[in-house]
Amino acid sequence: MAEEYTEYEEMQKRSHPVLKAVLKGILIALIVFVFGAVLIRSCVRQPQKLLLASPELAAASADGRVRILYQSPYDKINRNEYGTFQFAVSDCFYIPATKQLQVTVRYNKKTLQDTKDKYGLTKLPEDDCFAFSLLFDDGQRLTSYRYSTATRGRYIFVYLLFDGVDLEEYTPVAYTPADAAVTDREGNIVAHETDENGRSILYETDESGSAKVYVRTYVSLETYYSEDVNYNRIPLSSLLVFDRLYSCEELTDSEIEKYLGRGNDLPLFNASYDADR
Repeated sequence: MAEEYTEYEEMQKRSHPVLKAVLKGILIALIVFVFGAVLIRSCVRQPQKLLLASPELAAASADGRVRILYQSPYDKINRNEYGTFQFAVSDCFYIPATKQLQVTVRYNKKTLQDTKDKYGLTKLPEDDCFAFSLLFDDGQRLTSYRYSTATRGRYIFVYLLFDGVDLEEYTPVAYTPADAAVTDREGNIVAHETDENGRSILYETDESGSAKVYVRTYVSLETYYSEDVNYNRIPLSSLLVFDRLYSCEELTDSEIEKYLGRGNDLPLFNASYDADR
């Protein structure tokens, strides 16, 4: 009896390391799976930074180097009343020479499902079922644009290109050093206030030494369901895509070449919506 008990104990001792190894292996595999899933999802939902190759940009580039400014939008994500993700914006490019602004919009299949439910549709709408417009702080609205789409996993990316965007128009005003209360680390004047019309005064100076009152200092992207566009109603989403009070990064030649290389093969479609609707 004692020998049988001893043999049983030996079997238990031998089984414990095996069980521990199995459990450890399962735990490691679970951790790898979770982190891998998170990493893949994160990569899939990140837009690929690219520039749409418009004829206007090609023509401007033929005459020499084109200055392209980049800004990461301040309001990146829009959620509905339940806190569910709806739309996100990223990668705002501004090209002064062609007066073009490009911005990327991202949404997913759940956004399409929410649209179907909201409007009582019998089936999911098409991936490009949304209409977009740019709204400027001076009241100007642009409703015509070109676009291209790409799908990665469950996410739809829409690359929007708007023409006729002038973000460098300004009115010179008298400048006094006392107004410039704030400077950045490089000593550039960044203080600002508003004029009597509510527009921001940025104390950048022009060649005459006057401060600049920019006509348009921020731009919002509004989103509507394309079958229900009404600019007098609250849009599905309104996100700030450009704000002059935040610095812009000028793309290097290598960055321009890389981003254009990614966007060269994307077809450009036209979209236009009646602003009176």
